[in-house]
Amino acid sequence: MAKKIKIALVGNPNVGKTALFNALTGSHQYVANWPGVTVEKKTGRFSWKDYEVDVVDLPGIYTLRARSIDERVARDYLIQERPDVVLDVVDATNLSRNLYLTIQLSEMGLKTVLILNQMDQVENMDIKINTSELSKRLGIRVVETVATKGVDLDEIMEAALDTSLSVRYQIYPEPFEKLVKKIEEISKGELKNNGIPLRWLALSFSEGDELAKKILEKGGLIKEVEKAAAASEYQNASLVIARSRYNFISSTLKQVEVRPKASWTVTDALDHVFTHKILGIPIFVSILWMMFEFAFSSSSPLSDLIELGFNALGGYAHAIPGWLGSLIGDGIISGVGSVLVFVPLIFFMFFAMGILEDTGYMSRAAFLIDRLMHRFKLSGKAFIPMILGFGCNASAIMTTRTVESEKERIISILINPFISCSARLVVYAVIAGAFFGKFAGLVIFSIYMVSVVFALSMAVVFSFLLKSRESSPLTMELPRYQLPTGKGLWIYMWSRGKHFLKKAGGIILGATVLVWFLSNMPWGTSAQNSWAADIGKTLAPIFAPLHFGWHITLALLFGGVAKEVTVTTLGTFAGGNLSVFLKTVLDPINAYALMLFVLIYIPCVATQAVMHMETGSYKWPILSVIWSLSSAYIIAFLFETVGHLVVRI
Repeated sequence: MAKKIKIALVGNPNVGKTALFNALTGSHQYVANWPGVTVEKKTGRFSWKDYEVDVVDLPGIYTLRARSIDERVARDYLIQERPDVVLDVVDATNLSRNLYLTIQLSEMGLKTVLILNQMDQVENMDIKINTSELSKRLGIRVVETVATKGVDLDEIMEAALDTSLSVRYQIYPEPFEKLVKKIEEISKGELKNNGIPLRWLALSFSEGDELAKKILEKGGLIKEVEKAAAASEYQNASLVIARSRYNFISSTLKQVEVRPKASWTVTDALDHVFTHKILGIPIFVSILWMMFEFAFSSSSPLSDLIELGFNALGGYAHAIPGWLGSLIGDGIISGVGSVLVFVPLIFFMFFAMGILEDTGYMSRAAFLIDRLMHRFKLSGKAFIPMILGFGCNASAIMTTRTVESEKERIISILINPFISCSARLVVYAVIAGAFFGKFAGLVIFSIYMVSVVFALSMAVVFSFLLKSRESSPLTMELPRYQLPTGKGLWIYMWSRGKHFLKKAGGIILGATVLVWFLSNMPWGTSAQNSWAADIGKTLAPIFAPLHFGWHITLALLFGGVAKEVTVTTLGTFAGGNLSVFLKTVLDPINAYALMLFVLIYIPCVATQAVMHMETGSYKWPILSVIWSLSSAYIIAFLFETVGHLVVRI
């Protein structure tokens, strides 16, 4: 029978923890949320000899002080779940910062293995690290890795199962150590059997940690502990603890690390260009344009091939007599097929985004835009969810938890649906392909630029309405530039793109069948006289000033559930050729106005649900729906009016 072991991956952001997780678990990964919060929970599994190993990838954190949701999630898991082994992944080129978390893990009494990652960069930078001496001084096993190029699983697992080393160092002043031991002694009787690490409890209480205080209060020990602290000179020892830890790190590194004199690196040279205060933003915009152009042009041949396949399938389906042939041909194949044609576009888009993220450029983009964001009462922290919104607004809204100011966080949530997600890209691709030919990529890029400008403009409006006057500062580390790996890009692309395929088999398929049913009832009537037409024609007068017919009106109605359904609804009426059909109900100006409307109008149901979950109120999703729908109508109307006036002139 296989032995089970639980491993937790812990580390600072941008140290290669995800690369190690991918190398260990491969495709055996599962993504959910931690209970009670919307922080992503990644788990995986692998087998080694007679062991079944479960791996949990904890959020990237700098400390266990638990001032953010990510830190609280990591700390609570380590205390409550007590994994068998913690793999502490560190950037080997920056041990002075990374080892602070290592000390905290050791003080929790957790069995820890230090993973010195990015050792290839250590070699390139001519840094010398005495890993055996580092292991002795820390009292834990140390393993060298380059996670992006694979890992030595045997070495990691042997280190994880090794029990020969133990933490022995004492780093705090003797008087403070006496206080720590006193608190441990007081807590031992009541809390020893609760699985609470007593040294961590004593140190955390001394730092003013709220969870430590609650644990002591629950055990009826808080008054005795406070009395002991009051009798010492360390009633609030945060500064003493931090200074002692950094002093220990400094003295350790003097013995184990040799660095060359500072020199101009490739990263320094690239940052001099990419983060330049004048050239930086034009370069950023150019990179975004190249990303969209690459995705659109590269995916076109595959999309055309898929379209031919669905047309052929539709022909076979229509040979089936009766309603079944109509359902399969006009409903499922025509509707769902009109969306699946653009699967290559979605995957190529995520592939391009993966390159920007894995190379380290995405962090530079946030840093670069930070100054500009402050003019819109936001910080660079709010820009990161905006960038992620190009993939999915729902998941991007979850990342706004890193924004410290509550008002700024609400503003970030409200403006994120105005960032054009990958679902809307399908609608743009259909319309732009039908009306703008070889300029389709440029037209789509312009819509994305409009989305950013409009979102930032709304940030100013919401800041005024919510009386938000200050934006939180941006503090982040810029990782070194590195070449992305094929495996890493594949995992990035697939993990995000597969949700689009799942949606095609769920919400989109269901909506397609519903639209087909409504467009064929009463049975035997034409689409013009169907229930679907009745619904569309009833609502059409509302959209008459925008020159959207009942087909478009009905598509927008169903598109409120999921934006891709806009295309499947139109595909149901298209008779197998959506581009030709669109040209019968729209002109180029109407078409661009429709793209603007789709960009701005109501968030999809999933995004609304996440907005409610993140804010704890229905007020903000309702405001978002009303505001976005009104804004979309006004913007589309103004564009149509001005556009047709210009054409007439």
